[in-house]
Amino acid sequence: MSLTIGSRTAQPRTTRVSRGPKNRVRSVLSWFGDPRHILLAVVAVVVAYLAVVPALTMAVASLQSSFLSTGPVEWTLRNYSETLGSASFWRLVGNSFAYAGATAVLCTVLGFGLAYLVARTNTPAKFFAQIAAMIPLIIPGILNTVAWALLFAPQTGALNVLLRAVHLPVFNIYSLAGMVLVQAMHVTPVAFLMGAAAFSNMDSSLEEAAQASGAPPLRVFRMITLRMIRPAILSAALLMFVQTISTFEVPQLIGVPGHTFVFVSRIYSALQTFPTDYGTVGVTGIFILAVSSGGLWLSRRLSGSGAAAQTITGKGFRPTVTDLGRWRWLGLAVFVLFFVVAVALPLLMLVWSSLLPGYEPPSISALHHLTLADYQQVLHTPALTSSVRNSLITAVLAGAIVTVLSALVAYITVKTRARGRGLLDGLATVPLAVPSVVMGVGILYWYLTAPLPFHLYGTLTILVIAFVTIGLPYGMRYIVPGMAQIKDELEEAAAASGASWLRTFRQIYVPLLAPSLLAAFLYTVIVAFREISAAIFLYTQDTQVVSVTIYQEWSNGSYPVVAALGVCIVVFLALIVVLVRLLGRRTGLNRQSS
Repeated sequence: MSLTIGSRTAQPRTTRVSRGPKNRVRSVLSWFGDPRHILLAVVAVVVAYLAVVPALTMAVASLQSSFLSTGPVEWTLRNYSETLGSASFWRLVGNSFAYAGATAVLCTVLGFGLAYLVARTNTPAKFFAQIAAMIPLIIPGILNTVAWALLFAPQTGALNVLLRAVHLPVFNIYSLAGMVLVQAMHVTPVAFLMGAAAFSNMDSSLEEAAQASGAPPLRVFRMITLRMIRPAILSAALLMFVQTISTFEVPQLIGVPGHTFVFVSRIYSALQTFPTDYGTVGVTGIFILAVSSGGLWLSRRLSGSGAAAQTITGKGFRPTVTDLGRWRWLGLAVFVLFFVVAVALPLLMLVWSSLLPGYEPPSISALHHLTLADYQQVLHTPALTSSVRNSLITAVLAGAIVTVLSALVAYITVKTRARGRGLLDGLATVPLAVPSVVMGVGILYWYLTAPLPFHLYGTLTILVIAFVTIGLPYGMRYIVPGMAQIKDELEEAAAASGASWLRTFRQIYVPLLAPSLLAAFLYTVIVAFREISAAIFLYTQDTQVVSVTIYQEWSNGSYPVVAALGVCIVVFLALIVVLVRLLGRRTGLNRQSS
């Protein structure tokens, strides 16, 4: 349409004329009228606050000459030039990458291999396999590390004594290989949980079509199955790599005595010096952040996203179970071997040590010294009751918050086209790159100096904040692959039927994501219950948690008491796992959605 004025024709200019303050206000109000936009805004603020504050504190420390000092502060790059220009730092990089890389590969292969046997084959005793894969996860890291150190102690280790008796070479636990072994046995369950969720939610129609076309099972597995779960595999490998770099117990108890130093060793040493070398800590943390960000970007480039990763449709699906024939007994043998190495040996060493007044290798003569005195002493530990209660409160709250927040972030980043969703996903994974030790220091400093109308230091709230921040990336690693597998057509069909977004999320996404949600909650609860690297900087006498109690007793040389306390904690956490599984079975969470 045109307007004729005299002999001239004028075209309307609708865009520029209609823009004004009132229209902008209406646009903003209409934007917030969509509940998904409100959700995006709220989640973005929460995630940014949780993720940015500790990382920003670390960055500030790396750029100041005297961080947290009372004197004048000078902004400088000297910390970077001195740290990155040191040959010892690059030796540290080589050790850290070798340690984390070897652990990530071993954990991913073991975890996804066990998950495939459980979810997609007719290997017997699957419940036993699931329990065997879960128990190493609930053993506190410091107890697991000390147990392995005692098993392979150079002179008195139980297994080295046995190897020496049969004239075989002993294993040096205080080496890079020893660090990889201990860490891999401890965190393989994380990869197992991610693999089990991926294999259980996979639509097997493509595999069935390939088998009907005459393709051999091995080719089907290599060409179809592995490609369909490639995002989960890469995600798990990245998680293992970064988690290994950030773990405190193995580098400190195994690496330092063997003179194999990694990032955490350097960070802990810098934090122990006086005055504290916050500059070195900040530079090392920023370097880890850069490496982790690069790994995340590479993982996304290799794995792809969108429709290629979607394997759950609106049609009924059921994962194909491969008949292994006689080879199923080999699968059972793999379960048993993993159970013996990763579960039985460390637990038996803990039980044995908890029954002795002091450590000595297993022998007939040592049986005369068995006693329950250590367990009696545990019951009379003054801080035990309160620390257990504090651990339960903080762990359950952190698990619930992480599960809800991770599900919302996963939905926004995977299922919407909202601007800034990539940044939101990046913010949620920032804590992966920040070691828990630095996270604890950063959170402590922020809440001691932040201009807030209330004080959180000395309360359980600050511990919950720390555990939520640490657990958020891991919760997302469980939920994002499951969210990516759900076809967009399900939500579109619900919207066409008149269902609100909240009802669609509750009745479609939650049931389909139930295995991933349960895994995220369970893992966060267990991690929060055993977390020590951040909690050691944030607790007070009234907010002491179990992990700190274990560390204090171990530092005092009371390892038999620590072993007895560890046995009690393992039994308690195992009961939690069993109860959650029973609850999931009664509510239908363990059944495959159709």
